[in-house]
Parts: sequence; structure tokens; C-alpha cells
Amino acid sequence: MAARAATQEGPGGEGNLPDDIDVAALHAEAGRLVALHGKATVTAAGAAFRHYLIERARTGAQRSTIALQGTDIERRARAGRVRRLADDTPVDILFDLARPLAALLARGRAVDASIIANRYLDLSPQGASGWALLPLMLSLHTEDAAQADALLEPSVPQLIVIGGLSGTGKSSLARLLGAQYGRRPGARVLRSDVFRKRLAGLPPETRLPPAHYTRRNDAATYEALFESADDHLACGSTVILDAVFLNRSEREVAEALALQARVPFTGIWLEAPDRDRVARVSARTGDASDATAEIARDQARRPVGDLFGWHRMRANRAMDLILPAARAAIERARR
Repeated sequence: MAARAATQEGPGGEGNLPDDIDVAALHAEAGRLVALHGKATVTAAGAAFRHYLIERARTGAQRSTIALQGTDIERRARAGRVRRLADDTPVDILFDLARPLAALLARGRAVDASIIANRYLDLSPQGASGWALLPLMLSLHTEDAAQADALLEPSVPQLIVIGGLSGTGKSSLARLLGAQYGRRPGARVLRSDVFRKRLAGLPPETRLPPAHYTRRNDAATYEALFESADDHLACGSTVILDAVFLNRSEREVAEALALQARVPFTGIWLEAPDRDRVARVSARTGDASDATAEIARDQARRPVGDLFGWHRMRANRAMDLILPAARAAIERARR
């Protein structure tokens, strides 16, 4: 997939992503796959698909993983996740998704693969067990046996939380970090803006009226976000939460979640001058966030409270400075 330079949008914006990462194009590819899979004929041939995977397995690690995850594979078939695609062979839609992801990984495009995978599940939720199946699906699409087995090696899960007022570039940082932690395709990046739209039964980029931005809806959004994070951690996946986390209670719940799951926790708080944040928010198009310049200004007037234990980072600088600082904080938490 050809990737083009992203548009400059201000502090921590897409312009701070590497020039060859085109988020819009990657999102479009994920949307194309979702539409293709949505049109395919559903079949309950879970046992047949599992047998198909066994036939494709070339290593002992692959066969062992298929045996361990066989229940999840067949349960997905009962849930309608196995479809007739390509040559009419019944395959799980995640197996088909893994094909282009494996091709991207083979070309060293790990960030692209992570963005497509996360976007696919944002548009077509597959549950925590679905994300946990992707390393196996990727492995079965990987030609080199040693590399295929490496995809199946266990990785200690962790919870990484990226907070900050609107316009500080949380999503840009989350996308880059997502490719660097957890088993391929990386961490599951869970964004509060996407969950708010999902609770309303709408696609991520559909704008919601102000009536959907109440304390009650905020609480429901964070509750759904935390529940999903808990499920993914229980399945052994690393999770990155992308939300404002303006209230101390929300930050405390995130830390408690990591403590309960017994996984390393890293809280990163991005900061930028109000004028830069407002400029970035005003320039957004086609984004899941409904934040406006007025909302961005209002956030600055609200108290954040104690950020003890969180790593505060200036976001109004180049991503090649922010990213190493974030990674250093994450690595310290893992020790």
C-alpha cells in the first residue's frame, strides 16, 4: 500500500507522524475490508476452518497454538465470523484480515499494520479474544518458519494510558506506540471517542449532538472503555487507552485496573499551549473526536487535579522527541 505524507495540523497532530504514514489511506483500507467481509456469505463451518488451519500449520508452535485457541476459533464460527471468501473456502474474517497485515509486516510496515488492525476492530468489533487470535492468524500467513514462530512468542501484557486535553496529539502518539508493544500486530488501542459513538450505535466519525456529552454519558463511555481494556488484558494483550482523563477518578480507575490485572502501568499526560490545541482541534476533519475550539478552551478552565505518578510531556514539539520519552517511561514501568 502506498503511503503519502500526512497533513500538518499542529501540536501532536498527524503532521508529527512519519511522512510515509497516511492514516486516512490506512483507515480506508480497513473500511474496505470490513465492507468486503460484511457482504460475504456466513457459514457455520468452524470445524472445517480449524482443520484448514491445522493443514496450513508448518511448525510445532503453530499447531500448539491452534490446539490452545481451538475453542475460540469454533466459537467465532458459531457467532458468524467464518465466511466464504476468495475461492469459496470458509475462513474466519480475521484470517483474511491477517493476510494484508502479514504483507505489511514483511515490508517493515509495522505501524501501518497496527493502524489497519485497530481501525478494523473499531469498525467491526471482534472482542478481546478476537484480537488475541491475530498473532496466530499472522503467523499462518508468514512464510519464514522462524519469523512465524516469533509472532507466537508470549509477551507480558501492560496497560499504557495516554491522557491530555483535546488537541494535544494523544491519538497520534497512541498509533505509533501501538505498533511497538504487545504481540503483533501490537497493542489494542482503545479510544474513548470511538466507544462513545459505539454506545450510540454510530460509526466513529459521525458527529454527536451536545445532548450526548453529559456526565452520565461520560461515565458510560469510560465504563465501556475500562471493561474492554480489562477483557483484553485478561486475554494477554497489551492495551493503550486514548482519552482525555480529565478527572482524577478516571485516572485512578485506570491504575486500579492495571493493579488488579497485575500488569505494568504507564500514565502519560500530554500538554500543549492552549493556542496550539485550539488550532489543531479547529483544523480537524473526519475525526472521531467531536471536540470544538470552544470545548478545548473550556477544558483549560477545569482543574485537572493531582497527576502524581503520571509522566507529563510537552506535546508541542516533534514526534521524534515525544516518542522516545514515552517509550522510556513505558520501559521503566516494565522493570
